[in-house]
Amino acid sequence: MPSPENHATGNPRRDRRPAPRVDHTAFAGARAVAAWWVVFSHSADWLFSVLPELSWLAPMAHTGLAVDVFFVLSGYTIARAYQDRRWTWPIYGRYLRNRFARIYPAHVTVLLAFVLLCVGGAIVGVSTDDGAFPPIGLLAELTLTRAWFGDALWWNPPAWSLSAQFLAFILFPVFALALRDRMRGPVPMIALSVGLVSTTTIAAAIAPSAMNGMATPAVRVLCCFALGICLAEWTAALPVTRRAAWVAAGGASGLVVAAIALEPGAPRAWAAITFAAIIVGGLAVASPRSTAVLRSRPARILGQLSFSTYLVHVFVLILLAKAIPPSAVDGMPFLLRAPISLVWFGSILAASWLLHTLVEVPWHRRLAAPRTSRAVHADGWATGA
Repeated sequence: MPSPENHATGNPRRDRRPAPRVDHTAFAGARAVAAWWVVFSHSADWLFSVLPELSWLAPMAHTGLAVDVFFVLSGYTIARAYQDRRWTWPIYGRYLRNRFARIYPAHVTVLLAFVLLCVGGAIVGVSTDDGAFPPIGLLAELTLTRAWFGDALWWNPPAWSLSAQFLAFILFPVFALALRDRMRGPVPMIALSVGLVSTTTIAAAIAPSAMNGMATPAVRVLCCFALGICLAEWTAALPVTRRAAWVAAGGASGLVVAAIALEPGAPRAWAAITFAAIIVGGLAVASPRSTAVLRSRPARILGQLSFSTYLVHVFVLILLAKAIPPSAVDGMPFLLRAPISLVWFGSILAASWLLHTLVEVPWHRRLAAPRTSRAVHADGWATGA
């Protein structure tokens, strides 16, 4: 039993936050929505060509904002799992091994599929876009360094975020040690958060990425990731409440409006990181009953598959565009073309399930460090630390 003196002073690092109460299931549902929003964005050109009746949804196809939710959520969940660790080289090595095991097997599998597609196309005489599959790009993909020094869309376009996010994983202990015991109150957290939002906004204004008009990938992801760490520090002591779900819903509405109304550039960069933080912060302290939709079984399943969905959907879209070109269905009645939307959804969902079941889960189990305690995936799912 601690002495009265020890009881009075306690351990400041331990006393400043209760046990985590994060609703991981709600986070998974949010990831599912964001992932399929990205899928819809990348599918828009082909989908509206074969189903022009859906073209009224075109304003919703500007979803460069959705991925910021992934980055903020990644920083949040990693911080809740590791922020109070006493970092040593063995712990750091085990941490990086788990992060590597989480993203690399599925990434390499999809990359191999693109290599086979490129080689197969060359054999049968099907040309590819110039510069889409450079050898140097393959090396950058394999080493997870593509987005460290530029913003090229090589090989598997959505995988740009993996290299930037892995850089954030590498630097996380620096963030953790810099913020430890310095975020005791709203003023430091708000000041740092404003600084992070301002940094990515100014970067988008001064040197926008040619890829999407946002800040360059490394700046964008690191700012979102660090903001997620700030949210983890701030929300740790907040009570769970139903009202927080309305805060998250307001952030989601703001994200949708920004996607529709804002052009690429600084305003959209500001909206993406700001509303992503509102969504994650709201869900972090929202009561389970208030997030029932995100906790539903379909949302949980799509959330489990969301990482694989994000990685594999462009590959599936390339095959769909070859199998069902717009010219092949031009002039057909809508009732005959309508099932194409089901083919689109079903094929991407099936490919996601195969990648998740055959690669993502089993290879993570093989490569991850032996479990010593309970931690959290970068996407909000529990795993061994």
